[in-house]
Amino acid sequence: MAGSLALALILGLAGLTFAMKATGALLPNIPAAVTARTAGLAPALLAALVAIELTGPNGVIQFDVKIPAVIVAAGLAALRVPFIVCVFAGAFVAALLRAAFHL
Repeated sequence: MAGSLALALILGLAGLTFAMKATGALLPNIPAAVTARTAGLAPALLAALVAIELTGPNGVIQFDVKIPAVIVAAGLAALRVPFIVCVFAGAFVAALLRAAFHL
């Protein structure tokens, strides 16, 4: 169930993002209210994917290398580090922990 929900979320938000980008090229003066409401879509999508990945099939949090990776990424985001740097730092921490503990 969670896999099909994640796929639907990804495809729906990817389509919405594509439509918004296409609209931006056609309408150079998008109202500020629209951009203010849609500015948080990328972080919201990432948060939804992280929540789905951190929980198991029964909805309970699984404790593995993803937890420290999310903590590092969230800490960097709290420090206002660029979004892509937060993502790469979290992935790097997960990779280091997997290499260190042979997971």
